[in-house]
Amino acid sequence: MRNFKVALRWTGIACLILLCLFVFPLAIPFVAMALARDRTRQDLNGGGVLKVRQISPTPADPFLDLGYLGGTDLNDEHSIIKWIDEVGNVINAQSGQRECGIKAILHQTSIDEINLLKNARGVYYDIYYYKKNLETGKIQEISACCCKLKPGPVLSMKANSQRTLVLEIYFLAPKGAFTRTPAGFNVVADEPYVIAEQASTPLGAPSDTASSLATAVL
Repeated sequence: MRNFKVALRWTGIACLILLCLFVFPLAIPFVAMALARDRTRQDLNGGGVLKVRQISPTPADPFLDLGYLGGTDLNDEHSIIKWIDEVGNVINAQSGQRECGIKAILHQTSIDEINLLKNARGVYYDIYYYKKNLETGKIQEISACCCKLKPGPVLSMKANSQRTLVLEIYFLAPKGAFTRTPAGFNVVADEPYVIAEQASTPLGAPSDTASSLATAVL
């Protein structure tokens, strides 16, 4: 009986080791990275291109170029929940709420840009952004398949000043996965955006239909 208990104990330990080696890692998403000291990864901003197309309530396939940009910021912010024990030590920190989006300054302020913001309420958009590193030539692209714009233009009319429009875009979590063209922008459920980097040739704005995208992500 004693030998049986010992054998049973070692069998349990062996099973636990196998779980740790082969099963538990499958539940943890792995993102391949090649972090290293590399001067070619230092970025000088180039002129960005920001394009939008409506996916609901009226799907439209062509992307529209929002013109010259005065600056674009990508924000992927997490509110952090801190777990503190009775002594006062922080024993864990977890992401609570995630908010993603782009804030851009539009240099072009014609009636078309104004109406984009004026009529943005209740409209869902597909967003594509492209920028090139001036020194290395590398290209970074952002695709966000389900977005909303902050409605309402704010325009300055004072003399001797440059008039711009501030565009705030909120990336929403898609309800389901979707296979895109190009495949580098495939949609994963609950992941608000995809960012890609190419050596020289961009993937380009997605060419799938707005209606099929809307069915999958809204």
